[in-house]
Amino acid sequence: MITVSENKGYLYTFSRDSFGKESRMGFLSGRNNLKNEIILTLIADDHPYLIHGVETDLNKDPNIKIVGTAGSYDEVLEKAEELQPNIILLDLRMPGREKHDLEHYIKKLKTSAKCKVIMFSNETGWARIHRCLDMGASAYIEKAISIGRLAEFIRRIYQNNELVIFTAEPLPKIQFSKRQKEILNFMVDGKENDEIGKLLGIEVKTVQSYVNEVKEKFSEAFGILPIRPRTLLLLASKLGFGHKSV
Repeated sequence: MITVSENKGYLYTFSRDSFGKESRMGFLSGRNNLKNEIILTLIADDHPYLIHGVETDLNKDPNIKIVGTAGSYDEVLEKAEELQPNIILLDLRMPGREKHDLEHYIKKLKTSAKCKVIMFSNETGWARIHRCLDMGASAYIEKAISIGRLAEFIRRIYQNNELVIFTAEPLPKIQFSKRQKEILNFMVDGKENDEIGKLLGIEVKTVQSYVNEVKEKFSEAFGILPIRPRTLLLLASKLGFGHKSV
């Protein structure tokens, strides 16, 4: 699903298994009526003015309760274990980040608090967004365009089986040949190379050659290298490929 907001942000939503191997919703198994629950939220950012603005925004929503704030990666680990939030808004750049890679912190936060991590950043770029989701984040939201919509995103991420991206950056436009488009449509439909070859009347090695060309174009356009098949198919579906795309 792709929608464009009034403040020029692009909202992209994905199924929970789109990135990475682990289940993003495993800790919610068997729980019902999530819409009626209070969502305990921890804000991690080293800019007090921004924290104040986010708190003011989120306090308007009766289903969201801010349980604390943190100004460094060390502090957010401590607060997550102590406060057990459902959602952590995590700034991409805070003191302490240099000690470990981001994946270490995301995994530790999710393990200690059984929470969902929302990357909250001023930085953009599809390669960066993809890396954060691949490391286990449930969303990537750009600060500058999210004011007034944070509560909506938090509810959506907590209650639904979705990953969420909210960015000012549109999907890149990629030029494909007619044959590459045909191959992509069948790939997104879940067809294997041998099936595609039979449908198009070409050899399997020819299909593989086109697949490699398509991978190269996606890697270049999105800055994701190497690009995994699942990620390619996901992004291709968002670009409208697939005979079943809606």
